[in-house]
Amino acid sequence: MSRLSRPLLLPLALVALGGSVAASAVAQDPAPTPAPTPVATPTPTPTPAPAVDPNPCRRPELRLRCPDLVMRTPYGFHLLRTKKGRSLLATTNAIVNVGDGPLEVRGRRITRTRMSARQVLRGRTAATTRVQPPNGSIRFFDTRTRGTYWKFEDAAGFELWALDAQGFRTRLVRTGPKIFYCYRDLTRVRSLATRRPYRGSPRTRQYGACSQKGPISRVTLGTSVGWADIYPWRYPQNWIDVTGFSGCFAYVHKADPSNRFVELDERNNASAVSVRLPWRGSGGRRGCPTVRAGAPPRTATDPVPTEGDVQPPENPYGGGYSAVGRGT
Repeated sequence: MSRLSRPLLLPLALVALGGSVAASAVAQDPAPTPAPTPVATPTPTPTPAPAVDPNPCRRPELRLRCPDLVMRTPYGFHLLRTKKGRSLLATTNAIVNVGDGPLEVRGRRITRTRMSARQVLRGRTAATTRVQPPNGSIRFFDTRTRGTYWKFEDAAGFELWALDAQGFRTRLVRTGPKIFYCYRDLTRVRSLATRRPYRGSPRTRQYGACSQKGPISRVTLGTSVGWADIYPWRYPQNWIDVTGFSGCFAYVHKADPSNRFVELDERNNASAVSVRLPWRGSGGRRGCPTVRAGAPPRTATDPVPTEGDVQPPENPYGGGYSAVGRGT
């Protein structure tokens, strides 16, 4: 090796050494591990708030004294004949309040012959009394012969149903014209279970007879606990046209048929009794089954019940007929 090349060896060796050190450093320092992909934390589904019962009478925290309307079983049957030869089966009917508080309806005039109606629910204290939103109408009637009255519309209804052999109602075949009532304290009644006055029943009338004052702007109607609003069979429109029917039927009275009011129990508004048509008096019920609650067992071939035909009254103010028979 010449002296000229000897000095170059050291730098080249150092370069080689440096390269090996760098390579060693690269080999000893692994590549960085990539960060894990973040996982989205699922948002917990909020627990829905419990649904509020739309019927305040079923909410004990409100401490309300609510009514409970029932109908006495139809009684006092009379067969009436119209001048046109129609057969009308009339009955006495009674709306009874068996609840914890009165049925009270307040009307406010909106037209010459109509008021909007609101139900008032009495509380355990005056501070908890509740006034419901408007739901229904109170109408003014001028009968021309029997006076003028403010009455609640759709207070009750009369229905005639076809019966099967077991006593189940199968088809609504006709309705009666009477749907307007005053709501009043007419007669204090006793519980059928205890034969005593209903708990909380006032001894004296709290709601009087039908208001006959036409020009008033407000009116209050009502029936107290343990009192009944009764309409004898002679009163106008207390009948169903039964012309042409033959066989066994259920004669039904139903309070608050359109659920205008809130009550303690919405399932007990109707009462019924079986009748045989053509009507021959109370003895003519022989052979007809007792009316049973609920609907008959259905099969795939059963026809869907229809509502039948609604019969308008021949005279909306009553009259025009004569009694030809009587039942019970």
